[in-house]
Amino acid sequence: MVAPHPHDAAAPQHRDEVVELLADAAALARHHQRDDLLARLDAERARVLDPVCHVLVVGEFKKGKSSLVNALLNARVCPADADRATAAPTLVRYGPEAAATTLDPDGDAGGPVPLARLEWLATEEIPGERPRSVDVTLPRRLLHDGLVIVDTPGVGGGLSAAHAATTLRALTAADVVLFVSDAGQEYGGPELDFLRQAADLCPTVVCALTKIDFYPEWRRILELDQQHLRRAGLDCPIVPLSAPLRHHGVRTGDRALIAESGYPWLAALLRQAATRTAGSHLTGAAAAGHSALAQLVAQASTEQEALRDPRGGDDRLDRWVAAKERAEELKSAGARWQQQLADRLGDLASTVDHDLGVRLRAVRKDAVDRITAEDPARTWGELQPWLYKRTNEALLDHLRMIRGLADGVADEVAEQFGSAAAELRVAVELDASGAAARDIALAAVASDRSARLQLGLFAARGASTGAVVTHAIGLVVGLALPFTLPATALVATVLARKTWRSAQQSQLRSLRAEAERAVSAYLDEVAQAASKDSRDAVRQVHRQLRDVFSQRATELYATTVQSLDAQTRALQDNEKTRQERLARVTPDLEGLRSRCDRAEALVDRLLAQGAAG
Repeated sequence: MVAPHPHDAAAPQHRDEVVELLADAAALARHHQRDDLLARLDAERARVLDPVCHVLVVGEFKKGKSSLVNALLNARVCPADADRATAAPTLVRYGPEAAATTLDPDGDAGGPVPLARLEWLATEEIPGERPRSVDVTLPRRLLHDGLVIVDTPGVGGGLSAAHAATTLRALTAADVVLFVSDAGQEYGGPELDFLRQAADLCPTVVCALTKIDFYPEWRRILELDQQHLRRAGLDCPIVPLSAPLRHHGVRTGDRALIAESGYPWLAALLRQAATRTAGSHLTGAAAAGHSALAQLVAQASTEQEALRDPRGGDDRLDRWVAAKERAEELKSAGARWQQQLADRLGDLASTVDHDLGVRLRAVRKDAVDRITAEDPARTWGELQPWLYKRTNEALLDHLRMIRGLADGVADEVAEQFGSAAAELRVAVELDASGAAARDIALAAVASDRSARLQLGLFAARGASTGAVVTHAIGLVVGLALPFTLPATALVATVLARKTWRSAQQSQLRSLRAEAERAVSAYLDEVAQAASKDSRDAVRQVHRQLRDVFSQRATELYATTVQSLDAQTRALQDNEKTRQERLARVTPDLEGLRSRCDRAEALVDRLLAQGAAG
C-alpha cells in the first residue's frame, strides 16, 4: 500500500540517542554548575519527546474534508452534513479524554464545550457567535505521536477565492498539507495553482480523492489527476477514500472493508510524515547537546592546562580576560549584534512595507487597465476571481520575500559571534498562521439590466424631443402633417441614436469609475490587513532572533567566566592543591571529550541522513 521512507525505521533509535545525549549533557551541566545551559537542553529534550506534526486539511467546499477527518479518527468531531459548511477551523490532537474548547474571535480561550455542540459551533449557522477556532482532544493512537489534524473552511476556486490567502498563510505553520477533492471531477487550473503554492510553502503534500463509493468512474478521475500532477511537476501521492466503507467496516469489524476504504493507507502516510517531522528536529537537538558539551570541554580543558603549567598562566590569563570582555560585550544590551539586529530588522520593516506597496500597486494598475479596456458590467464576473488570484499570489510572494530576508539577517547577526557563528545559523521559523482571518471581498457594481433600462429611457427621451422639435418647425413654416412625418421620424431616430450613444458613454464612464472605486477599496483593505500581518511577522522574527542570540551570549559569557576563574585559582594554589585538582580534572575532561566526540558523530549521522532523505 505505502512504501516506507528509507529513514523511518532508524528514527526511533536516533530519537533515543538524542534524548540520552540531552539528558547526559544536562546532568553534566548541573555537575559543572552551568545552569545557563539547562534551559536550552531541557527545551530541546521536551521538543524531541513531545513532537508535533500539524496536518492541514484543505480543499474546496463540499469535497468531503470534514467527513474525511471524522472517518480517519472514527469520531464525529467536524460538521459533515450536506447542507452545512465548516466556517471555523477545528484542531484535533491527542488527549487522554475526549474534550473540546473554543477560541473566541478576539483570541481568548473559551470554556469547555460538549462534543455534541461541535458541529453547530464550527458551521456558518451562527456568524455572530462563531468561534475563531475549536480545539478537540481525542484518545486516538494515530494522534498519540504528535499528529494534529486541522480541518479548515473550504477554499472555493483555489487561489481565485477571496480568502485563499488566509488558508495559504496557515500553511507556513503546517508540516503536512492534505488536499481533498472528490471523484466527481478531475483537477482544474485553480486546484493545480493551489497545490503548487502549497508544495512551495509546506514540505509534504498528500492528495485525497474522496467519495469513490459514489462515483463509479473514480479510477479514471484518479488517473487523470495523477497525469495533471506529473505535468505540473508535483510529486504528491493521491489516496482514494470512501468514508462510508470505513464506517461500515469499523461497525462490522470487517478488516477487508476497512482496507478497501483507503484510510489505513492514508494513516500510514501521515504516520510517516510525523516521523520525518520529528526526525527533522533531531539534528537541531543533537547539535544543542554537542554545543553544551563543547563548552564544558573548553572550560575543563582550560582548567587542566592551567593546572599543568601554571608558569605560562599569565599569557593564558590575559587571553581569558580578553575573552571575557568580548563575551561581556556580547551579553550587554548595547552589544554590536543587538545594534545590528535592530538596524537590519528596521531595514527589513521598511523593505517589507515598500515591497507590499509595490506589489499591490501593480495589481491595482493591471485591474484598472482591464476595467478601462472592457465593460465592467459584462466582465465583472471574470474580473472578480482574477483580482482575487492576483492579490493572493502577490501576498504569498511577499511572504516568501520576508522569509528569505529574515534568514539573511540571522546569518549576518551570527557572524558577530566569531567562532560560534557556525552553531548559530538560525533557520527562522516564520509562522504567519496566527494572523486573524479576514474575509475581504470585492463590492458589486451596477447590474447590466438596470443599465439597459436607463439607456432605453434616454433614447426615448431623445426621440420624443426630436419629434416635438420637428413638428414645431413644420407648423412654423406651414407644412402639412403628412409632409412633416418623414422628417420627424428621421430627426427622432438620429437624436435617439445620439442620445443613446452619449448616455451609453456616460454610463460606461460612471460604471468604470464605480468599478475602480470598488477595486481601490478592496485593495486598500487588503493592504491595511497585510501591512499589519507583515509588521507582526517582522516583530516575530525580531523576538525569535533576539532570544536565540541572547541565550547563546549568556552561555558564552558563563564559559569565559568559569574558565577565567579556573585560571586564576590555578595561579593561586600551591603545588599539592594543583596536583589534587589535576587528578580530578583529567579523567573528567577525558569523559567530556568522549561524550562530545560521540555527540559530534551523532550530529554528522543525522546530517548525512537528512541530506540523503
